[in-house]
Amino acid sequence: MILKTIEHQENIDLRNFCTIKVGGKGKIVYFPKDYKEISILIKEYDNIYPLGIGSNLIFSDGVVNKVFVHSKNLKKYEIENQNDIFYITAEAGVSFKTILSIVKKYNLEGFENLSGIPATVGGATAMNAGAYGSEIFDLIEEVWWIGREGRLNHSKKEEIKYSYRYSQFQNEGFVYKVKLKLRKSDKNISEIIKNHLLDRNSKQPLDLPTAGSTYKNPPGTYAGKLIEAVDLKGYRINDIGFSEKHANFLVNYGNAKFKDLIKLLELAERKVLDEFNINLEREVKIID
Repeated sequence: MILKTIEHQENIDLRNFCTIKVGGKGKIVYFPKDYKEISILIKEYDNIYPLGIGSNLIFSDGVVNKVFVHSKNLKKYEIENQNDIFYITAEAGVSFKTILSIVKKYNLEGFENLSGIPATVGGATAMNAGAYGSEIFDLIEEVWWIGREGRLNHSKKEEIKYSYRYSQFQNEGFVYKVKLKLRKSDKNISEIIKNHLLDRNSKQPLDLPTAGSTYKNPPGTYAGKLIEAVDLKGYRINDIGFSEKHANFLVNYGNAKFKDLIKLLELAERKVLDEFNINLEREVKIID
């Protein structure tokens, strides 16, 4: 049943909901404006799939038979401070760009390494997004989330299960709101972030549609290094390929197809396993 009272679109082009621009059609996507509407959707449907910027998502071809719930209308945030400590409480749809503007305005430290990630607060929390040795759970204090029964829950950081590129919210619950803790800095945070973004742009293929890091880094090494070592850096199958700039980034060179993308992933995983006896674990999420 379609709930007409909640903003939604039907027969959507899923390429518009992920940064790598690959995928088929989705039956419906809802855009709730508050946790009450999210709760209604959770109670109505057996399985909903949260969407944000979609920077680590890849959709299959054809019709993806899921009920998607997008966070674009969940963009409220509050700032409070106690001396040099600042707390930002942000809804799921607040982008990292918005957090970055707050960080620079008040000269707050702790967010520098995360500054270039294309993400929303909700999606980043669910996957424990990170870069350059930092992750969002370094900053998280509390999470408000909606469980399978539609009830709003509140969990302290120490009550939440999380690890490298994982949190319990990948399997249970919809992240509704997150409280971050940052500290006033004596450093020039804007300058640090500027240099960080310049470095990131020089090393990553941000000029083409991409899904970010394709694989998690195995213990003691880097996925990009392994892919390069098996001669797949810059390797393409039609319009999908591993970037010539960074081997752990898939890039869409035009009109990439899901079937070619899967072939490329399977090739990389097989070659790395054969050569190094290492199973590459995907960081991107395949939605089919």
